[in-house]
Amino acid sequence: MIYFRFIYLLFFCFSLSYPFSGQAIELSVEGRLANLKARSRSHENDVAQLLAQPSIPKTDFNLPKSTVSSPPPAPIVSPPSYKPVLEPASEESEFVREVQPQESVVETKAKEEKLQTSTQNTDIEQAYKELYTPKVPNRLEGYYFGPILGLIFPKDGAVRNGMSKEDYASDSGLILGVQIGKDFGGVRAEVEYAYNSFDAVGVKTGSLSASIHNFFTRLILEKELGERFDFRSGLGMGIGIVGVDGSTKYKGTGFAYDFILGAGYRLSDNVGLQIDYRYYLSAANDDYDHIKSHIWLLSAGIDL
Repeated sequence: MIYFRFIYLLFFCFSLSYPFSGQAIELSVEGRLANLKARSRSHENDVAQLLAQPSIPKTDFNLPKSTVSSPPPAPIVSPPSYKPVLEPASEESEFVREVQPQESVVETKAKEEKLQTSTQNTDIEQAYKELYTPKVPNRLEGYYFGPILGLIFPKDGAVRNGMSKEDYASDSGLILGVQIGKDFGGVRAEVEYAYNSFDAVGVKTGSLSASIHNFFTRLILEKELGERFDFRSGLGMGIGIVGVDGSTKYKGTGFAYDFILGAGYRLSDNVGLQIDYRYYLSAANDDYDHIKSHIWLLSAGIDL
């Protein structure tokens, strides 16, 4: 209301000043009064119309209350007691799980450092052990080959000239050869070629020189006595081509065999040595009697 009165007063003063300035010369005093009354009534009517209008309602700045109900508070779950709980094994799981309390970071780090130190110590001990402990060679099964070399101590024998028999005294000799075989693990099968040579002296025949070519197959049984040693025994058989040269040549081919007793030593995974005693015997022939020999043999086996 104060604003409307102030506007009305300003408008009234302006109306009073306006007639005197623009129409002071033209209008008389009565005319000016009549004009002023008319304008005053017109302003009063305008003011009355303005006052008759309804007042503007005040704005409510309060927010309406929410009709949505708030969710209930979440239940408070107590922490686990961290007691070991054994779960029964099911068909899907093969192990029984155990719930354990979580470890702190410090405890976990301490355990890791302890484990790392233990691993390093174990590696150092293993390195020293491998450095100062002699390596035990493994026994490899499979094929092998190797040379043979030995000494022959033949027994005295005899040669024949028709119905007569002439004795001779044998001297020591040498044996050279090569063998090829397969190790089945405790059992060996071999084929062998060996050349036997020795000299002899006959009462009537004089100096003799004997040479024997043997082609043998052999079966050997082995028993381990330690990490490197084996005990060996076996039997070999085949044919022997015998030649005895002197003033007269005596020769023939016949069955021969030998018995073996010895030991083996593994130098490495792929190489082994054998020391054997053999008793050799060949069949008699029309030109000579049985040839019997004691043989000390050194052989090597190299795995293929």
